[in-house]
Amino acid sequence: RQIDGIAPTFSKKPSIRQEDDGKRLLFECRIQADPKPSVLWSHAGVEVKQDARHKLTVECDGHSYFATLEIRNVTVEDAGKYKVTAKNELGESNATISLNFDSDEAPVPENEIRPTFTERPVIRQSEDGSDITIECRLVGDPKPTITWYHGEERVKETGRRIISVELDQKLYYLARLDIKSVENEDAGMYKVVAKNKTGTATATVNLSFEGGAKPKIPEGKPPRFPKKPTIHQDGDVLVMECVLEANPVPDIIWYQGTKVILDTPRVRMSKKATGKDTYLLKLEISNPTTEDGGNYRCNACNPFGESNANIALNFQGGEDAAGFAPSFIEKPKIIPNESGTLITMRCTCTAKPKPVVTWLKGTKVVQETSKIRMRIEESNDTYVLLLELEDPTGPDSGTYRCHVKNEYGESNANLNLNIEAEAEPEGDAPTFVEKPRIRSEEGGKLVIMDCRVKAHPKPDIVWYHEGKLLSQSSKISWRMDERDDTYYIRLELKDPGIQDSGVYKCNIKNLCGELNANLTLNIEIIPVIKEVQKVVTVTKSNTVVIECRVQSVFEPKCTWMKERTVIKEDSKHRVHVEHIKDGEYSVKLEIDSCTSTDKGSYKLVAKNEKGEAISHTIEVTLPPTLEPPVIQQKLTDAVRNTLSHFVQRILFIIRTR
Repeated sequence: RQIDGIAPTFSKKPSIRQEDDGKRLLFECRIQADPKPSVLWSHAGVEVKQDARHKLTVECDGHSYFATLEIRNVTVEDAGKYKVTAKNELGESNATISLNFDSDEAPVPENEIRPTFTERPVIRQSEDGSDITIECRLVGDPKPTITWYHGEERVKETGRRIISVELDQKLYYLARLDIKSVENEDAGMYKVVAKNKTGTATATVNLSFEGGAKPKIPEGKPPRFPKKPTIHQDGDVLVMECVLEANPVPDIIWYQGTKVILDTPRVRMSKKATGKDTYLLKLEISNPTTEDGGNYRCNACNPFGESNANIALNFQGGEDAAGFAPSFIEKPKIIPNESGTLITMRCTCTAKPKPVVTWLKGTKVVQETSKIRMRIEESNDTYVLLLELEDPTGPDSGTYRCHVKNEYGESNANLNLNIEAEAEPEGDAPTFVEKPRIRSEEGGKLVIMDCRVKAHPKPDIVWYHEGKLLSQSSKISWRMDERDDTYYIRLELKDPGIQDSGVYKCNIKNLCGELNANLTLNIEIIPVIKEVQKVVTVTKSNTVVIECRVQSVFEPKCTWMKERTVIKEDSKHRVHVEHIKDGEYSVKLEIDSCTSTDKGSYKLVAKNEKGEAISHTIEVTLPPTLEPPVIQQKLTDAVRNTLSHFVQRILFIIRTR
């Protein structure tokens, strides 16, 4: 018999949300299905069941279901891969998400720790492709024993295969399998098993070969924060910084508590590439106040995974005034006007002090636009919270949540909005046929960024550089060529300079959806020795310092020379290279205990992969206080004879006495 309905599909893939300073995690996803599906969550292959720490919920909204896995009192043992499976009579679907912990701030159990892989294994390859390293990060106490398997066969150490376990930081370890001179027979599935007296954990990774020649390394890495975030004050600006590793470039969202932070004249967010797959993320707050205090979270997400960095910002202040947590005192209401052109969602709560209000649709924070307006009507300690939606359409349907919070607690009110939707536009949203890439031509004088997408109807494209909208000019131009429903998108950048480095984004959009192509352009230049050289002499310590300023994207290799001789660093000669600002370095040669042998002509050679620059000759002379005595004129023969006669006369007188 034929069954009418919808097989489960994920309209929103799983995502992770933190609450209570990271002590509570929520895995959330949205599923389309009819009839209602059964939803099963698993962690590292083991089914997650409801208990004191785990809460599983499925909320219905028509044929859409909002599934949540909530974990309380999170510890590092909760890291790893999670899988959610939705199933009904018409079929099933599943999706996965990884929970990674990147620093020793991850909460740990009070006593012993079961082995847990905190990140998925990665494969690294030597430059010539002949050697590979499979590496994974784990936690455990006591220290776990590590066993590797290739297929079903245990890997034994040989001259070609080396197994190692290295302490990364307290309780954390890096397990590695190094394979030298890789052969075709090394391809296949690898499994690493970590075991101690509290339990066992496993992780797998597949090594495959392209054309039977070289190992195929996964082209990407999940976001990872390798260092603790930092906070510092720069004048009237408070700066929070995180170092991030990821490939491809992840999407970045900053939160204060559960509230998404947006760019304003007072709050600025930035992302800067500092090396291969490495970025410096900044959140800058001008003239901070006590209201800016609290817990901040930097969320990074790309197709390979998701990670968070947490920062606590505390301001010293007086004791809290008497107050109470927010509480809703009326059932939430949805009120349409007579013509249906305006819908008002209304919630009423009491709180002291005034709460921070956040509206969400599903898991996405609702922002004010020309169509959406939010208001608060206040009377004593009672607040009427209003969300007004103009000209509502089908896509506005869904589950809305009003979240209120003050220093004493928080509360939520849910509203389900159903709007009869108009027919969805026919066609296909843009999808990549060939992934975005960057290449150079004409000896580096032309940079090309291109990709190929499939879409119907024809999409519109907009290019951005470091978040700023680009306009076509004689230096930068782009085009889109059509063939059937496939489009070739190409941007050309002529005579690229260091100022053209950064993240480029192409937004590709039609009526059915949109797509973003993100590419990072790093441009190195031949070093330029920028300023007139300086020579500083410190008379008291007989020290001479020579300084040059060098322009280079990355730190250049610097060599000092005297005449034609390379100066090597020793107790007398020291070289200092200091990063002054982006693309500029101060290079100093310090000469201790100078003597006349140190006088002469000096020059600096600065080199990188693009070429080298040589400074003008720097003449080093010594001040009189450092010069040894010099005989300007020798005695004449007449004076010397007179002195000799005088000395002999004195000696004669002394002897006769």
